[in-house]
Amino acid sequence: METPKYLQVLWNYKWVLAFGALVAAVAAFFAGFAIVDGQVVSRAQQTWSAATTMLLTSESDRLYQAQVPGVPIEQGTSDPQVIDMSSTALVYAYILSSDIIQDAVEAEIGPLDDETESISALRRTTQPTGDERFPGRYNLPVLEAVGTAETADRAEEISRAAAAAFTTYVVAQQDAQQLAPELRVLLEPLGASPAVEGDSSNPAIPVVVTFVGVFLAFVVLVFVIAGLRSRSAKRKAARAETAATDAAEEPVSETDTAPLTPADTSDDIALDAEAGELVGAGPPSRRSGRTPREDETA
Repeated sequence: METPKYLQVLWNYKWVLAFGALVAAVAAFFAGFAIVDGQVVSRAQQTWSAATTMLLTSESDRLYQAQVPGVPIEQGTSDPQVIDMSSTALVYAYILSSDIIQDAVEAEIGPLDDETESISALRRTTQPTGDERFPGRYNLPVLEAVGTAETADRAEEISRAAAAAFTTYVVAQQDAQQLAPELRVLLEPLGASPAVEGDSSNPAIPVVVTFVGVFLAFVVLVFVIAGLRSRSAKRKAARAETAATDAAEEPVSETDTAPLTPADTSDDIALDAEAGELVGAGPPSRRSGRTPREDETA
């Protein structure tokens, strides 16, 4: 079975391909990893998330009461309306994620990176150990301020600053509306969880893509070089063939190849004799090598 032409070309340039594989391996390494302070660190984007949990309550909250005591009913007045704190927590989550809170956080801890850092909020719908990515069936007056960053410390800093900024904002709004203390919503901190590692990009993807891309570039280079050398060899062979053909087809002059006959030789002797008489000297003798005058003197 005959080996395909392209495999022959690749085998002929195997050392170029070996060098290309080495270059591709180095490029792939630096595409997936970086050397920071003498240590190899993955370039894969990694995120951390930290949450600060707050409970929405009020001075008239009955959370710790076993029963609600009776109250006298006054003529002409209605019963007080109790606000559903779980619905309020949902609205507060949008406020906590707004630009107002982000501006306050940036004024406290510095600007946030738009690509890797963010502030978000969640209303809890599961038990404390549950994950809000898979919501539960509960509507709880529990709010979480979530900070996301590339490092755990930065994520915790963003979360704590967001919770503090939101609490300050709520108090400022209550003061502006001059609400009585017993009518105000209170934000009671429940705890600040440590940062947890979130989803990160696969570090193998840039390594594989870079290696394959660089190595394929060398394969293409091999075929380009082989094509150029093949064309050059064909042009040289064509020029050599053309020169050989021209040399074979060139006509030969009859005067260069026709042999001398005796008649031609006698004619030449007669012409030489006539020329000798005109100049006063006979032509040289064909046999003795002397002119006719020299023969007469002798």
